[in-house]
Amino acid sequence: MTMEDRAHPGPADGPGRLSGFQKLIGWKVKVWEDGHAVITCEIRQDFMNRSGILHGGLIATLLDSVAGHAAFGAPPADPSQPRQGGVTLSFTINYLGTAKEGELTVTGRRTGGGKSIIFARAEVVDAAGQLIAEATGTFKRMKPKP
Repeated sequence: MTMEDRAHPGPADGPGRLSGFQKLIGWKVKVWEDGHAVITCEIRQDFMNRSGILHGGLIATLLDSVAGHAAFGAPPADPSQPRQGGVTLSFTINYLGTAKEGELTVTGRRTGGGKSIIFARAEVVDAAGQLIAEATGTFKRMKPKP
């Protein structure tokens, strides 16, 4: 299910459900389902480092975020149900290129794991579809928050 397919805001995109950090960066969740997620982020001038190159910290943030979304799955459709989530244990990034403008598309997929430890991969492409970074991560599921 894509966020655009929803007739009304759900638990993932309803008021008060975006973190302050997500609001600050401005990424948008396009797909968030069990084992798969896609987010997009429009490149802004303030995302550039002192050399005028897209800051690696932004790329790392987007990759970690989408991999976590994919690893833990979408929040329950019923907001009264506890939300699954967790933390990143390790994350490895390979930077392969950069971008200066346009929209980044970041895709994450769960690749394995069990009840508490989960593995995921992620990649980010520029507006032309060129791969600019890829990552693998290990995540730990935490007990649901009521």
